[in-house]
This record gives sequence, structure tokens and C-alpha cells, in this order.
Amino acid sequence: MFTPRLSLLASAIAVTFSPLTLADHAAEAAAIEVMVVSGSRIEQPLQDVAGSISIQTADELELQQVNDYSQLFRYDPSIQVTGSVGGAQNFLVRGMGGNRVLMIKDGMRINEGYGANGLNDIIGRGFLDTSTLKQVEVAKGASSSLYGSDALAGIVVFTTKDPLDYLTEQAEFGGNVSLGYADLSSQYHGGTTLAQRIGNHFSHMLSGTLRRGEEQQNHASNLEPFSIDSDSMLYKAIYQLNSTDSLGFSIDFYQQDASGDRANGLLAYFRSLAQFGYQIAAESNESNKKTQALRLHYRSEADTALYNYLDLSLYSNKSKQTDLEYAKLDINAPRFNLFQIRHMWQNNLYEQNTQGVLLSAAKTLNPRHALAYGLDLEKTDTQRSQYEYRTAEGVTEPLRDLLTNKFPKNDIARYGLYLNDTIKLADGRWRLTPGVRYDRFAMDPNGALKLDGTAFEKISDDKISLNLGSLYQLTDTLNLYAQYGQGFKVPAYDLAYIEHDLQPTSTYRYTLVPNTDLKPETSHTYELGLRGQLNQLSFSSAVFYNRFTDFLETALIDSKTVLNAQGQFQYQHDTFHYQNVDKVTIKGAELSLDYAINDQWSLLAAVSYQDGKNDQTQAYITSISPLSGSTGISFGGEKLQSQLMASWAKRMTKVNEGARQSPGFVTLDWLNSYQLTATWQLNLAVNNLLDKDYVRYNSIAGHAVDSDLRAYTQPGRNISITTRYTF
Repeated sequence: MFTPRLSLLASAIAVTFSPLTLADHAAEAAAIEVMVVSGSRIEQPLQDVAGSISIQTADELELQQVNDYSQLFRYDPSIQVTGSVGGAQNFLVRGMGGNRVLMIKDGMRINEGYGANGLNDIIGRGFLDTSTLKQVEVAKGASSSLYGSDALAGIVVFTTKDPLDYLTEQAEFGGNVSLGYADLSSQYHGGTTLAQRIGNHFSHMLSGTLRRGEEQQNHASNLEPFSIDSDSMLYKAIYQLNSTDSLGFSIDFYQQDASGDRANGLLAYFRSLAQFGYQIAAESNESNKKTQALRLHYRSEADTALYNYLDLSLYSNKSKQTDLEYAKLDINAPRFNLFQIRHMWQNNLYEQNTQGVLLSAAKTLNPRHALAYGLDLEKTDTQRSQYEYRTAEGVTEPLRDLLTNKFPKNDIARYGLYLNDTIKLADGRWRLTPGVRYDRFAMDPNGALKLDGTAFEKISDDKISLNLGSLYQLTDTLNLYAQYGQGFKVPAYDLAYIEHDLQPTSTYRYTLVPNTDLKPETSHTYELGLRGQLNQLSFSSAVFYNRFTDFLETALIDSKTVLNAQGQFQYQHDTFHYQNVDKVTIKGAELSLDYAINDQWSLLAAVSYQDGKNDQTQAYITSISPLSGSTGISFGGEKLQSQLMASWAKRMTKVNEGARQSPGFVTLDWLNSYQLTATWQLNLAVNNLLDKDYVRYNSIAGHAVDSDLRAYTQPGRNISITTRYTF
């Protein structure tokens, strides 16, 4: 029988804090204790966390047919995942995203993204496969008192399955085989997991998944096609040293290859010259994403003088993306006296490697105090280069043979030490959780020189971050909580050191220059929430106020019109750099409800409101979402699990002058899981059941008011089906 560990509301919809089950199933619920790590870095029951944490478990991922990173949390209106299958992807948490949201997988930092203004629209952060995920947690709000730099707006924690998750209590061998198809991206996928237990001390598993498909289409299915193939492999081994201590090792590999017939980066300038005789004869692109993570960790639950829980990890996480474009130009331009066949290549490389030593520990001092403390030592090196090579038929020497760096190769060292205390008062009904963390970072450009010949400067700083949470149990089923948290983010390598000169069109040129006076961004999160259960109604609610200081954005520092020798307009040349803005404020409210009609039927609802402005200019922040939510009805029988979910959003009117609003919409999904036999399961999801033609605001935020939205529409009706055999 398919039995979800959490109701859809508690784990897949809005603000989740505690397991929500039917009143008739109270005994069963007591046995199901959902554990999270994002609240304190130590496993603890979800209901004990003084803060907002949304969760998706493996059961929900399977029911919703989540085949790509971009499909996570689709029914949680407080969380958005930007991008689509095969593209750059990233999380937006309560209206803030980019590298301001820290992402962690099995304790290891996931690669940072790259793109203009920190949007990660060139290099995303989706270098992972969803097939082996056990749980995904999103802790909303500043979390630097636990995780240090980059936890400015929240954290996303991915946890993969262990060998014992595939083995029944007495089995020595087990696993599963799955096959499926998703016409959202014309993707066929299949995977196999093998798990083995050897004696009472050793268990290991090997899981592999293949995916073969295409890009995600818009509603009209008229985007330029490109193919997407991905392979993933996860190996884990755990050796139980004794009854309290274990040693684990894992290898996680992921690779995605995409290819198509467009060279937009290489040809952006030349497309505007078609009228002068520059004809594009051929073009293509190839993209490769690859990540490899190694982790060795030791865990102990022995009761010692220093700890009764300890986790020590050593890890290496390497991510790499290469984008190769080719174009052939047939040039017949009498105006420029140029007649040739030109071949052009452009190879873009992004590489980031992180190594770390992480120590997390906990010690219960007495019935009132439980300490959690830890130490993080991490080093990251990053590079972003571009190689251009151009030749012309009949010309011996290359027209261009140039290697440039968008920013210099740099090393970042992070050192962090944290301590927090859980204080129980009023016979355990009141919990206070104060926390403090000290961080120091150093960023080294390795002697690289600017375009003017001077050296880039080293950047270093330190920071103390505080957090205070309070949770009070009003009744046995009703909790009130409040939280204050601080966050910070060091100036990112691409913002602090970026320097390049580019002419994307024949009439426009821009230059980005470094700014050595950048300060770390900081944030302050204030949150008040009430959650609980009243008879058959389970609910959670929260209001929040986030203040961001020294927010980083681009600023125009020079603009001039360049004339040719005849005094006629040639091109516009603008110069930019990044600078700190005084203050940005995002505030909002969230509410979710789950009404149990009986032991099989439930009504679900969730809504999120966000408002965000630059306090200096009063301009709207383009990463916030319109008033939006989800509503649904859920049925859970002995063999059938079925949910009808409606997602909706109002028209987005909080846009700046000259920017496009997004129309409101309502779309319907139907999710089904049927247990054919004790070992065979079938999942079927029909998304956009009514074939609605609509756009999401985060896809068009900041676009001009007269822009064409057709390329940004969401896919039409699409079906995903997967069958899984468990042995």
C-alpha cells in the first residue's frame, strides 16, 4: 500500500512545520516522526523547529513525477524554481534567489551559479538528478548563524537515500527498477538501484539513471529543438563500527549533454548585420554539465563528555560546464569591401571545485539545555574563461585566436565556528533557541591583472551572525513561534572581480569594471507563526519581514556616444560596475490549510503574499511573486493515491514603469499512484489538464511592457508515467 509519510500540505504545499495526519490516525502519526537537519544542522523533529521549513519527501517526488530539478515544490507558492528542463535553474525563496540561497547536498555545498546581476541565468545550480533524493528541505529566511556565508535568504538541503532505505528489515539484498516517459520534454528515463547488506555491519548500494529527451517546450511547442541526455550514478557504503559509531563513503556523479542548432552567444552581434550582407550559413551548439562529489563521513551517537551526537565529514565537490558554439558566415558586404566564408568557434568554460571539512556535534547538558556546535573549513576555486577562434577560407592566419577570462581564477577560503542552545522552560512547553556563529573568509585572485595592468586586490573580512528562536506550545496541538535571524553573503567572485568589454550589437558596447569597495550583503529576518490542528483542520500560518542591507546591484557610472571619423553615430558605450544599495525590504504572509473530510478524503489550500522594494528608489524587486497559491482535493485508498491540484496566481501589478505585467492564471494537475501488486507500482501525472495558455511571472520579470510573451509560456497539457518494480 502506498502510504505518504506526510500529507501533501505538510510536505509539498506551503509552510510546513509538523506532520499533518487525520485525527483517526493519531497513533500512526505518532510513529511517523519526520526529521530535518536544516533547522539546527542536527537531526531533530520537524515540529520542534522555530521557523519555516518546507519539505518534499521521496513519496511526493514520485507521486508528482518530478524528473527535473525545476519541477520541485511546484505546489508551494512561497518557493519558486526558475528555469526549465535543460536550462539554468535556481531557487527563489520568499522573493529572493540567486547565490543568496545556499544549497547543500548530503552536507556538501552545491556549485554556485553565474549570470548577470547574480541571476544565474547562464550557469545554473541544477547539477543533480532527482531519482535518488530521499528528502528536500527549504528553510526560509536568514540562516548564517548555522551555515555561514550565502545563507542570506534561506537554505535548500538535498538528502539522498541510504542503502537501508532500499532494504526491508531482514533482507540482505533489494532494490528497484523503474521505467518512464514524460512528454513535457519528450524524455524516456530508466533507472536501477541495487542494495546489499553484509552481516550486521556493512551495507552498500549502487544507483544509476539514464534520461534521453529534448528541451522543455512552450505552449505552442515552437521553440528551437535541442536534445538533452543525462546520466547519473550514486554509490554509498556504510560500515557500522559498533552500536553507536559508523563510517560512510559516497561517490555521486552526474552528467548532462545538450546539443542544438543555435549559436546565440556567438552570433548575437552578427544577426544585426544581415542587412549588410552577413548571412548565417550554419550554426550549432553543444553544452556539457558535469559534477562529481566524494564524501567520507564518520558519525557517532556515543554518550561522551563532549557530545552525544557527532558527524565529521570530508568532501570534494567538482562542477564543470562547457558551452561550445560554432557558426559559419557567408559574407557578401560591398559596403565594407568584405567577401569571405568565415568559420567561428566560441568555447565557454565554468569550473568550480570545493573541498571541505565539516564538524557538527550536539551535547545534552541537562533536561533544560542541549547544545549544538560545529566547525566548517572550506575552500573553493572558480574560473570562467572564453576562447574564441575564427578563420576565413583562403586566409592562412586565423582572424581571431583569443582566450579571455570573465573574471580571474580565484580561491575562496571559509572558516566558521557556531554554537546554539535549545533551552526548555515551563515544563518543556516553551523552547528558546539562541545561536551565534563566527565566520572569516578570504578571496584571492592569485595575482591576476586588470585590463589596465594593475593587480586585482585580495578581499577578506569576518562576520558574527546571531539567531534567536522561540516556540511555545499553547495546547497539545497548537504552537506559536517567533524567529529572528541574521544572514550575510560575501561579495561573489563574479561581482567583485568581473571585468570585460563586450559589443553585443553593432550599435551598442558595454564595459563592466571591478569595484574594490564592495561590502558583504547582510540580512535580518523577522518571522511570527502559528500552526497546529483543531479537530479535523490542520493549518500553518506565518508573517515575515526581511531587511537586506548593502544589497548588490549594477550601476551605470559612465555613458558616451562614439562617433566615426565623419562625425556620424557609430555606437553607444556604457560602463557599469557593481555597488552596494542601502536597503531592500521583502515582506509577506503565508497560510496553508488541510481539512480531513474522513480517513480517505482531504481538502488542501495554500496561499502566499509577497511585497518587495528597494528602499532607496522605491523600485519593486523583480524576484518577488504575485499573490498565488494552490488548492486541491486528495484521496488515499488502500491501493490508489489520487490528488487533483489547482495552482493559481493573480495578475502581477507590482512592476516598475515600462515593465511587463504577467496575467493571472489557474491551471489544473491530476496526480495518481496505483499499487498494482505488492511489488509493482504505477504513477501517472497529467499536468495542465485543461491545456491552459499562461506564463509565470518569474519567467518574464523585468521584460519591457511591449515584449512578446509567447516564447515564455508554460507547456500545454502533458503526461508523465512511470512504473517501478521493487524487489
